[in-house]
Amino acid sequence: MNLFRCFFIILLGSVAGANSPAVMAQSCNSKILTTSPTQRFHDNQDGSITDQQTGLQWSRCSLGQHWNDNTCQNEARALPYVIVALVAKEGWRLPSISELSSLVELRCSNPAINNKIFPATASAVYWTATRFISRDGYFWQVHFLHGEAIPEKADSVAYVRWVRDP
Repeated sequence: MNLFRCFFIILLGSVAGANSPAVMAQSCNSKILTTSPTQRFHDNQDGSITDQQTGLQWSRCSLGQHWNDNTCQNEARALPYVIVALVAKEGWRLPSISELSSLVELRCSNPAINNKIFPATASAVYWTATRFISRDGYFWQVHFLHGEAIPEKADSVAYVRWVRDP
């Protein structure tokens, strides 16, 4: 099964890399109160953090990246929803729409997330496990350019941030 997962990561990673969003500087409005302050998160010193407000443990890096020297290295990979289940790390899962939306930093954009906690986050769409009930084959995504939630077809590509329960 691991060889199968590697094949899909390599195959789709090469295609998804062509869809990588342009890297631009994050913009934050200091006049707006922060919605995901750094002190809300506990660094587990293993590439994950614990959200002390929700109790959830999050991967600091997107799928395709790895934690090294206090940052996320390598390029994040966008994948179709159907492939995401095949590459899930044991014990980790896709977040619900409410869980992933809880990471949105409303005073920032490009990306709309706390960059100190989640460095190198793509200003793009990320999958959730929440189905969009109005249309078959659609799931909710969070777009981290501005932090909005949008429904998208399962065969489109999006980035992944893993979560696990305490």
